[in-house]
Order: sequence, then C-alpha cells, then structure tokens
Amino acid sequence: MKTSSISSLTIQNAMRLTISDAQKQMSEAQTEVTTGKFADVGTELGAKSSSAVDLNRDSLRLQSLISTNSIVSTRLDSSQTALDTMATAATKIQSTLVGLGNSSDSTTLNSAQQTVKDALASFTGAANTSVNGEYLFSGVNTDVKPIADYSEVASDGTLSKAKQSFDSLFSNYFGMSPDDSGASSITADQMTDFMENVLEPSFTGSDWTDNWSSATDDTMQSRISKNEVVQSSSSANANGFRYMGLVSVIGTEMLKSNYSDATRNAMVKKAVEYSGLAVSGLNDERTQLGLSQERVTKANDSLNSQKDIIETQLSNLTGVDAYEASTRLNNLQSLVETSYTLTSRLQKLSLVDYL
Repeated sequence: MKTSSISSLTIQNAMRLTISDAQKQMSEAQTEVTTGKFADVGTELGAKSSSAVDLNRDSLRLQSLISTNSIVSTRLDSSQTALDTMATAATKIQSTLVGLGNSSDSTTLNSAQQTVKDALASFTGAANTSVNGEYLFSGVNTDVKPIADYSEVASDGTLSKAKQSFDSLFSNYFGMSPDDSGASSITADQMTDFMENVLEPSFTGSDWTDNWSSATDDTMQSRISKNEVVQSSSSANANGFRYMGLVSVIGTEMLKSNYSDATRNAMVKKAVEYSGLAVSGLNDERTQLGLSQERVTKANDSLNSQKDIIETQLSNLTGVDAYEASTRLNNLQSLVETSYTLTSRLQKLSLVDYL
C-alpha cells in the first residue's frame, strides 16, 4: 500500500481560492439583500433579460415624465399665485374707481391716484415673476423680463417708453399735457373719444408690444404624458394684462387733473369699464392655467399607476427572496471566517515542532 502526501502550501492555496470565491459571492449576496434584485440580471434571466430591459426602460420613461410634470406644476402654481396678485390689484383699482363716484375732492382724488399707482407697481412686480431663472409671463421668451416699469426713469432723466407714448398720445390729441390748466376745457365727449379711439387701441394693438411688453403671444406648451400637451404659462400680451395697463395709466396720469365734473365722470365711467375687463381677463388666464393644473394632476395619477404596474412586473422578474439572500450571506460569512481560521493554523505548522 502506498500513501501520498499533500503539502501545506497546496492546502493554503486551496483556502485562498475558497476565500476569494466566497468573497465574490458575498458581494453579490450583499447587493441582492440591499436592492432586492439579482446582482447579475443577465446571468440569472438569460433569454428573458430583454424583457427586464424593456420594463426598466418603460419605468424610466414614465419617471422622466413625472419629474418633468413636477417642474410644470411648479410653473403653474407660481403663475397662479402671480395672477392672483395681479387680479387683486385690478380689483383694488376697480373698487377705488367705483367708490370714487362723482367726487371732485382733491384729497379723495389724490388718495385714489396713489392707490392706482400702488396697484400698478404690484401688477408690474407680479407680471415679472421668475421661477428657476425663467420669467413666467414672457411666452416663449423666458429669459426676457415681460413688462416694463411704467414709472422708471433712466439716470439721464429719460422716461420709460410707455410713459413717453402716453404723453405723446395725449398732447397730440388735446394739444396739452394732463396737468395743463387748460384741461378744464376738455369736454366729456372729447375725453370719451380719446379713450375709446386713441388710448385703448394703443394698448390693444402693437403699441403694447412696442412700449410695454417684451413677451411673445405664443405660450409655453409642456408634454405631460405620451399623448397629451398642455399650456403651462400665460403671456403678458393677453387682454387682462393690456387692460390692466390701460386702466392703471388712466388712474395714474389723469385722475386728479383739472377736468370738469362731467369730463371726470365720463373718464371714471370708462376706467371702471376697463378695470372690469382687466379683472375678467386675468381671471380667464387663471381659469386656463387651472384646467392645465387639473390635467397635470390626472396625468400624474395615470403615470404613477402605470409605473407601479411595470415595477411590479419587473420585481417579479428580477426580484430575489431577501430572506434566502440574507441566509446565504450569513453562510458565506461563516465559510470565510472558517477558511481564515484554517489558513492561520496551517501557517503555524512547522517541521521543527514535529521533530
């Protein structure tokens, strides 16, 4: 009978290979315990890997739409807040003009004029609201401030284009400025004709985009689902904005001028009409964006439902038994610890000790 010896070096090398393989398996098991999915989907699924890839791609596409809709929702929410501020300012002007009635008291007129100026400042600030570096009411020109400041005066004393335009229109029609003492000679019919046929067309026509607004008529459109696109912004060229500018200029420039009672009453009556158009126009914009908000909410509900279904299918395909993976990890840890112990003992073996 013949016996063969096995060197301790051979055993140590075998232990090292065992440890190396176990550590690799431990890494995979740890990944599976943490993620709940196969560490190597391709190896585990084989020919079914393409199904996992397709499901994962669909899930990522849906998540991308949901993330985009979050940005759209932020834009819509901010727009609604700004429009609410503008509508409040327009309503304030309307109530001030209605409350003014036939009053010719200078203190009352001065107070009303200041109220209109404050409302115009509030309107301008809200119209120039920006979110994430994009102006909300610039149409597609999101990097351009949409509404000019009517009261702005340059360092060289130059007035805003909107102010210069009004002064030019008034002086060309009446031959004087609103503060001229001769304003008392302006009749009610002249004032009505000026506002209806000169001043109003300058706001509803191209003068608005020349002197007041830098926005485009086209608004932002956002895709909120595979087959659905919604309006996600308003333009400062909408009628509500134009009439808000019109009634603000009337109240700012003409309210306390030295007109006759009949002329002032005709002006205030027309201004009340314009303020109503401003309020209704701004509320129309709020309604339109409100419809978009509702559609975004419904689209998100649908997208989340689709994503849940797909991820359930993906989990069934690539998911692992967490308990089994944890048990396997513990067994591998025990194996590695045992291998380390054996290796340590082998390294301590010495022929000298044997002899």
